[in-house]
Amino acid sequence: MKRLAQMVSAVAVSTLVLTACGSNSGGSDGGGSGGGDASEVVSADDCADPDAATEEITKTLKVGWTAATSGPLADAVGNVIEGMEARFAVENEAGGIDGVQLEVVVKDDAFNPERAKANVGELIQKDKVHVIDTFGSGQLDAIADDQNDACVPLLFAQASVPAYRDIENFPWTTEYLPSADVEMGVVVESLKKKYPDGATVAMAVNQTESGQGVADGFTKAVEGTNLKIVAEEPLTDPKTAASTLKASNADILVDAGVTTDCLALSQAIGRVGWKPDTVIQPSNCADGATLYEPAGDAADGQQILRWLKDPNNVEFKDDAAVKEYIEQAGANGADSPLNSYTVNGWAIADLMVDNFKRAAASDDGLSRLSIMQAARTQDYQPPMFIDGVKFTMTPTQALGILAFKPYTWDAAGKTFVAAGDVIDISDDYDK
Repeated sequence: MKRLAQMVSAVAVSTLVLTACGSNSGGSDGGGSGGGDASEVVSADDCADPDAATEEITKTLKVGWTAATSGPLADAVGNVIEGMEARFAVENEAGGIDGVQLEVVVKDDAFNPERAKANVGELIQKDKVHVIDTFGSGQLDAIADDQNDACVPLLFAQASVPAYRDIENFPWTTEYLPSADVEMGVVVESLKKKYPDGATVAMAVNQTESGQGVADGFTKAVEGTNLKIVAEEPLTDPKTAASTLKASNADILVDAGVTTDCLALSQAIGRVGWKPDTVIQPSNCADGATLYEPAGDAADGQQILRWLKDPNNVEFKDDAAVKEYIEQAGANGADSPLNSYTVNGWAIADLMVDNFKRAAASDDGLSRLSIMQAARTQDYQPPMFIDGVKFTMTPTQALGILAFKPYTWDAAGKTFVAAGDVIDISDDYDK
């Protein structure tokens, strides 16, 4: 990556490894939200076509996706996009963004970074999209230079790569998923409390950039603790990984994987007869019905951090936002409104709508530049976020999600059970 090569200070990168939280009732002012003015970090000065970046968006605002709509990730990706389209349909029915209608344009990259790069070129040059989104850290790595050079906002990428939180080098890029460093830091703090005398850890690692990011985050978080990593195996073949890791007799198994690994690893440890005392799943393993329930008893007690309300969970049966979501999503084309990935797509769309509205209300009106400046000053709690969790950005820090609620999977009840209150670490960050 061209811009990555320009990063001369590892300390500067790690300082910006952030993502955020808390609770909030609305969005921030589009012009600034602590830490300075967004125009100081995002401008059209270095754009390949400055006029296009500042041109007013009329009639239709296009959001272009490059994502794996084929292959093993297709179901999860399809539900995310389905959720976004349903939320946009609700907004369009209400008049859009000051009359501007929202449209989603999707191109399949089969989870191949090079195809993602080609797709983004088409989305920008041919489809004339105003905003881009993507699914996967490798995809983000392949496209970030191009979309920054073109000054087309990439909002809420489904990735958690610390480097792309460097606002100076990637001012037109934001990520939705919490930083792996942040998430694994919270996981390790909870494990330290559960195992005050120490414990052994085995890690199953997906060899993509996404999986390696989780593994690196966990490894960094356990430094200086009495939690010891005693075995690590690639997730190329989950059954082989499970068999090998079982021999370590580790107390804790950490799945440093992607969505397709969640169920596969659970089924694999079940087949080899291994029941670690604790199993940690990454937060992208969110849907109980598709990723835990089929594993039966093998998934019982597995732990996960969440920030989205689960419409399947009795905990939220009387939640007004959940009731409204189920009604509106189902009425606007979402075939699986109870699926966690559909909720995810809806929440991302809601975050985008907040940015679009604040951009339209700015002095410069609705444009790619004003959208990106709004994204750099966002302080908003989507209704489908758990109370106490919000998404925050400032002009100087790419925060995002810094609060989580811990859950464990109850195989008998076929549901997630809250394992504590919301853990909010936003005070650890100087905003």
